[in-house]
Amino acid sequence: MNADFDNELRQDFLVEAGELVERLGEQLVGLEAAPDDGELLNAVFRAFHTVKGGAGFLALEPMVQLCHHAEDLLNLARNGAVRLDASYMDALLQTLDRLVEMMAALGAGTSLAMPPAELLQALLPRGGKPAAAPAPAPVPAPSPEPAGGAIDDSEFEALLDSLYGTAAPGTVAPTVLPPAPAPDATIDDDEFEALLDTLHGKGGQPGLQATSGQPGLQDAGGQPGIAAAPIAAPVSAPAVAPAPSARHAAPAAETTVRVDTARLDLLVNHAGELVLARNRLLSLAARHGSETLAAAAGELDRITDELQGAVMGMRMQPVGRLFQRFPRIVRDLARQLGKEVELVLEGEGTDLDRSLVEALADPLIHLLRNALDHGVEAPDLREQGGKPRKGRVVLSASQRGERIVITVSDDGRGMAPEILRRKAVEKGVIDAAQAARLSEAECYELIFRPGFSTAATVSDVSGRGVGMDVVKTRITELGGTLAVHSRLGHGSELELAVPLTLAVLRVLMVRVGQRLLALPLGNVEEVFELAAGQDCLLDGRLVARHRGRALPLVDLVDWAGVAAEPVRHVAVLHIGHQRLGCLVHEVLGREDVIVKPLGHLFADVPGVAGATVTGDGRLALVMELAGLADGAAPSPLPLAQTG
Repeated sequence: MNADFDNELRQDFLVEAGELVERLGEQLVGLEAAPDDGELLNAVFRAFHTVKGGAGFLALEPMVQLCHHAEDLLNLARNGAVRLDASYMDALLQTLDRLVEMMAALGAGTSLAMPPAELLQALLPRGGKPAAAPAPAPVPAPSPEPAGGAIDDSEFEALLDSLYGTAAPGTVAPTVLPPAPAPDATIDDDEFEALLDTLHGKGGQPGLQATSGQPGLQDAGGQPGIAAAPIAAPVSAPAVAPAPSARHAAPAAETTVRVDTARLDLLVNHAGELVLARNRLLSLAARHGSETLAAAAGELDRITDELQGAVMGMRMQPVGRLFQRFPRIVRDLARQLGKEVELVLEGEGTDLDRSLVEALADPLIHLLRNALDHGVEAPDLREQGGKPRKGRVVLSASQRGERIVITVSDDGRGMAPEILRRKAVEKGVIDAAQAARLSEAECYELIFRPGFSTAATVSDVSGRGVGMDVVKTRITELGGTLAVHSRLGHGSELELAVPLTLAVLRVLMVRVGQRLLALPLGNVEEVFELAAGQDCLLDGRLVARHRGRALPLVDLVDWAGVAAEPVRHVAVLHIGHQRLGCLVHEVLGREDVIVKPLGHLFADVPGVAGATVTGDGRLALVMELAGLADGAAPSPLPLAQTG
């Protein structure tokens, strides 16, 4: 094989084996909870077997040895010879960790270290000996081959014939292979594994397996090292012609293709620029009043919407790709804390923007750690309170309009507002007067303040007052919000909501003075016209009487650096638990925009997420609403004009 082909094989292996390894964490945790689940056990066994086969083809001896030992243990479990208890599951999970490390090293182009001897020992049946790995067959001296070591067409046809049989009279399939089933027949697990072993080898020293007289396959270095199926020469004894060969059936058309993410991102960027051009044309059509131009703009509007939807769909991945890593994390943390916890996953089919999958991983880990450490009680305490010993944590996802909502809930102790008030005062987060004025919902928001913690002692898991504030900061950076619901003695729920996609944002365009501001439409609850005398000061803060409640108002005139003029409209926003009214001079309408980052000049200005270009060519600031809801009035913009 040449170097380019070798690299291509390696990358294909990393992608395909990576998908198997991603699922193994969740599967192994599920197998620990249900060791008698034969279907799940077979799935785990086949995953290790398939990875081992690919590793053997690439002559990755450390990975082959590791998977071979795991496979042997799982095979004994399938045959009823051992039962997968906690110690065996620990060894299998450590095997998975080591396998992930090996794949990372392979991707980085570094050498693979052999697995630790103690790990391989832990995978052996207790009181028994390891199953002997098959020794490679004697290797004949390879005959001259074309440059690059490829097999020729006749050898390839012979290999196919050995696998599927041939319709030519006077030949039989070699006895070293399992007989090919008829098209309508099924094969059992043993036959399936025998076929896999024939194709990939059973592990041990990855060596060439070939019959005498046949040229052997070579690896990239020209040395025997790739396990290959033996090829038998035809014999002259008459034989019954086999059933029609599967190789002669029409090949199934491929329905998927792998695309580099950089190309996908480039397509998304071009689609975004087309959206801006569409907005510009619609603005021109409305201004000129031409029916012909309006019809053309309307057609472009329709096509652009369809293209935008298709491109956005290409960026989407099921949230299950994100969720499948958490059962292992919860399992390990529960054991560390001495608790019994069941993690329930819901809404795994909900689609999520690809860029959000990794961005949400760390925040969700923090929320799960918080639920296990602060929420779920110890088993004995749960029993004393009339609860099952095993706690329950639910991680769910759903789509609500233009946003994806992910919740982490537990059936633990819940939160007491009075305790939160007292802890906040003790740690200097707020003073006693401020604590006394907090509502119950505002008390729950205290857990996101820097330095706040209710843990009595510092541990590896909690107590340092960091974590939840980091979660809020990250979710805010993604244009999302956080909300907390709790009931003392029954549990808590933390809800995060993020935009459906980060590529295109649907906004409500408003005017404050001469500035244009874009408010994320997913956070806009309603807009109303402010009547004379409807606003007043309450405890030093400007509020409006609206629907029988006091609505806190944010006046953006000073912040935007514009001349004062009568305010006519209020845009009511919901940001987590909070409802906030933004005073604006004019509401212009809805628009799809592409958010562009701003320079260092705006880096520390709260309330600004970026900028966009409107349909008429003007610059609009995209608001970051969580920055407006954090209490103090926003800092003034550093420039008098932005466009």
